[in-house]
Amino acid sequence: MILIKTSLRLSLLALLSLTLMACNSFRISESKINEDLTKQIETAQDTRFELAAEGQALALNLAIKQADIDFLERDGGVIAIALMCDLTGEVSAFGQNFSLTTQVNPEFEAGIRIQDQDLFLVAPRLTEVTIKGSSFDEKIIRTALGSLQDRVEQVLRQYFDQHPIYTLNHSPFEKLAASLVSDIKIKDDSLELSMF
Repeated sequence: MILIKTSLRLSLLALLSLTLMACNSFRISESKINEDLTKQIETAQDTRFELAAEGQALALNLAIKQADIDFLERDGGVIAIALMCDLTGEVSAFGQNFSLTTQVNPEFEAGIRIQDQDLFLVAPRLTEVTIKGSSFDEKIIRTALGSLQDRVEQVLRQYFDQHPIYTLNHSPFEKLAASLVSDIKIKDDSLELSMF
């Protein structure tokens, strides 16, 4: 029985190896990565970040609620990330404290790297912040966020440094291919992973 199982595993490994040798690259679609990232954010326990910094008259929390990734070939390949976040807390302005609840949509651009089976964003850079649904004066929010822009970029960069956007483990082919990836190219609407 053990001999049969070992023989089947070796046959499967040989078949996968032949398949990999026949093709020197494979693609992962943007929609597949977005689907996995959505599941990850929905189940993650650590998507809330404190933004307050010493000496600032505010106490704000940013919570990631949704992420959408767009692969673009421009500039040698760029990953555009649009996040939907809740911003809550208190802001001091004009000698008064104001409670704040609003939606903030930061947008980033980044590169990509592979580590073991995981695909991570590289150096996400904040490109735009949109504020929606605020009952508070948008100029005051923008002023508060302006002083926190570096902090927003920092906490989101740390999050994506520790959390992959995709793990190559959805099939035996992906698992085996993960150890053979030599280059990643960002194409419109997909990632092309070259092997060997």
